[in-house]
Amino acid sequence: MKPTHYLLAAALLCTGACSENALEITPTDRLSDAIVWESPTTAGFVLNDIYDVLNAGPIVGTWLHLPSQISNDPLDNFTDNAVSGPVAGIPSRQLFDNNSYNPSNPIFNQTWSKMYANIRKCNLFIEKVGQASFDESQKQVLLAQAIFLRAHFYKTLIDLYGGVPLIVEVLDNTTQGDAIFRPRNTYEECIAFLVEQANLAAADLPESWSGADVGRATWGAAMTLKGAAQLYAGQWQEAAETNRAIIESKVYRLFPDFGGIFLPENENNEEIIFDVQYAPVIRNIRTHQFWGVLWAEKGSGWSAMSPSQNLVDQFEFKDGKTEAEGSAMFNPGKPYDNRDERFYATILYDGVPWQGRTYYTRLGIPNNYNEFTPTVSGNGNQTGYGLRKLLDPSLMPLNNNLNGSNVVIYRYAEVLLNYAEAQNEATGPDPSVYEAINALRDRGNLPHLPEGLSQAEMRNRIRRERRVELAFEGKYFYDLLRWRTAEEVFSQPVRGMKITGSGDNLNYEKVNVRTITFDPAKNYLMPIPQDAIDQNPKLEQNNY
Repeated sequence: MKPTHYLLAAALLCTGACSENALEITPTDRLSDAIVWESPTTAGFVLNDIYDVLNAGPIVGTWLHLPSQISNDPLDNFTDNAVSGPVAGIPSRQLFDNNSYNPSNPIFNQTWSKMYANIRKCNLFIEKVGQASFDESQKQVLLAQAIFLRAHFYKTLIDLYGGVPLIVEVLDNTTQGDAIFRPRNTYEECIAFLVEQANLAAADLPESWSGADVGRATWGAAMTLKGAAQLYAGQWQEAAETNRAIIESKVYRLFPDFGGIFLPENENNEEIIFDVQYAPVIRNIRTHQFWGVLWAEKGSGWSAMSPSQNLVDQFEFKDGKTEAEGSAMFNPGKPYDNRDERFYATILYDGVPWQGRTYYTRLGIPNNYNEFTPTVSGNGNQTGYGLRKLLDPSLMPLNNNLNGSNVVIYRYAEVLLNYAEAQNEATGPDPSVYEAINALRDRGNLPHLPEGLSQAEMRNRIRRERRVELAFEGKYFYDLLRWRTAEEVFSQPVRGMKITGSGDNLNYEKVNVRTITFDPAKNYLMPIPQDAIDQNPKLEQNNY
């Protein structure tokens, strides 16, 4: 059964007079500010409201105004992992590719304001619960959840913009005036804040929840946020220690079926550390429509994220090598045979069965909405591939009200990858680094990494492993930024697969389908929206 704390409507807070006559009657359909903080139960309604605005990524600049990771232009579209579909108003194609975004026309145009609105909710909750008269032991776990959620919202901002103003109290311009305007803290100060807040939260959060509380923040969620913040900041030894503590806790383990991790029947499984909870009809999600296959007779999806050949080429064959590395198992006439099991759980490719029929992208199939068509107009597939990962094969794209799949923010595989990267950078490829990566390769039915890798060689293997394991989970975009490899990656074209011929006589041709312009002098940080700069004269803009 789905947890209920996400599914409750937010309590309405009445802070003014609630009656027009001399009798002050307590309303029965809402909670007054005086009442809401009297007990952990009523305070919990406000905490539920904060969970309800939990985001799975930055807010993308489309008419849908949804978090990027669940939108029609998810974060992998801003990388060479994917190409956006034939949908109007797509920032990855219209702003990112030609590098035309700026403070007045940002990509993630609502992220700044919405994250600070969420942070204010957390600040209010922390202040009021801290002053409440109910039992301290009941306060602690409520406060720890709010502290974690506030840190999560701050991390969204910090990952995009660098240093941001750290505000931990409730601001009121009617009483404080211009004092509400704060300058940006440094990036180093922001990372120290995230670590401090994660430690505070972890100290009072349980290892797990049960029943209706499943999905709330846990010790592991706070620790994973801390370890990710340290990793992104290049604090290698600290990040290794934090992620090692999660591994050694034995609280989490890899789910045996990679493709099944994200299916509704396996939600909140042993690999999931923290996710955004959804439920059919009650709180549904539109990812199947956005990312689903373009076949109208079954309820058409938008195919808004087409995996690239660049990503496909990163999936190894079962001998542990890629085509570029000379895999003996690569067959140019059957390039999709004998791959990493994660490939089949991630990518739809020409000739694969899907939802009761065969998915074709080759040229020449009559009335085929998914035919390879690397243009921005009309129906067609942009790369020759479709998305398989994260989608439920039993659900047609337009059945939005039935789509209640949770959106994963942290899972144990990322902890293993975070540990391996941090430990390799701190000390080199010791046995624990091999152990962490080989655990993921075992699930993909791949041979273990070769012994004797240098630190640089292991770094490259970890980055490839991270890319294929976490594809379409919103991580690779940030990886390219923090690794400072975006200008190198984007100097190469994004490619697709053009397939011609028929039957067993097919010709596979890799063709260029997209180019990305990237300026390392400014594009490693997003521009702060101009309206935020206009409102707060103390804000210093990034280099735009």
